[in-house]
Amino acid sequence: MSVDPVEATVEQIARRVQDLGATVGAVESLTSGAVASALGRGSDAAGWFRGAVVAYQMSTKEAVLGVAPGTDPATPDCAAQLATGGRTLLGVDVCVSVTGVGGPDPEGSHPAGEVHLGIATAAGVETASHRFDGDPADVVEQSVRAAVEAIRSALDGSATGATERPADGIRIEPMRVADAGEVLTVQRAAFVSEAQIYGAADTAPLTQTLEQLEADISGGQGWVARRHGRLVGALSCREADDVLLIGRIAIAPDMQGEGIGRRLLARAEAASTAAEAELFTGSLSEANLRLYRSCGYVETERIDQGDGTAQVFLRKQLR
Repeated sequence: MSVDPVEATVEQIARRVQDLGATVGAVESLTSGAVASALGRGSDAAGWFRGAVVAYQMSTKEAVLGVAPGTDPATPDCAAQLATGGRTLLGVDVCVSVTGVGGPDPEGSHPAGEVHLGIATAAGVETASHRFDGDPADVVEQSVRAAVEAIRSALDGSATGATERPADGIRIEPMRVADAGEVLTVQRAAFVSEAQIYGAADTAPLTQTLEQLEADISGGQGWVARRHGRLVGALSCREADDVLLIGRIAIAPDMQGEGIGRRLLARAEAASTAAEAELFTGSLSEANLRLYRSCGYVETERIDQGDGTAQVFLRKQLR
């Protein structure tokens, strides 16, 4: 007799959490409690499964889980916010979230079967996107399987409250308008050295106002890095024509060299559904160029600025 793959994965989770002393929770939209039901059937679940939140309407997602108003529910960004909010609300080491379009009909620009998962741990939050075939019941079944596999993978990587990554205490979270003041502080501190390289103290990162930054955040996407609550890094981005356009990356001067920029880039890439990513920097910014090239970005164009410098554009294939 064949073993149900979801049950088999949940049993692996049960063994792993007992080894680690970890706890698990879930936030569900389209699966409507099916993930919680699967986890609750695991061995000794009462000792490690703290519960779940089923949140269908956006008003519930916003009020209970802290999702930013205006967030598209069928996106990686929403999945990330749900997982992060759920981890805090439930007080767990690992929290998975499931959101998307169960079908049978599409919702706006999102086809039936488009599903996004979030997995929040002490190391931050990661997302995964899927396109499942079949009727709504099939989509739910495949989503549950993907969700428990995501939990198992997180536990196998020991990414729980019991184990921190080398960058001690650093978590990557979606950027929100409420972060604008902290982002602006980090941005100004980070770009002083860039201004000195180019001999220009009036560059946009140094002269941007709080109101302008708030407008940029509300109109785009982004990620922040926090260390024990303190905002130490920020990355802005948006998608256009199937390209993830990376904007400013700012790292607090005392945290530079800790790999935060690399982690912010990786998180933005993982959350995007675009085929390519593009970013740019100045030709004299050697540290930036080294970082981007080491992350897989390849130079595609240089635009002469008429002062002996150039804007260097780089791209990376994402999928």
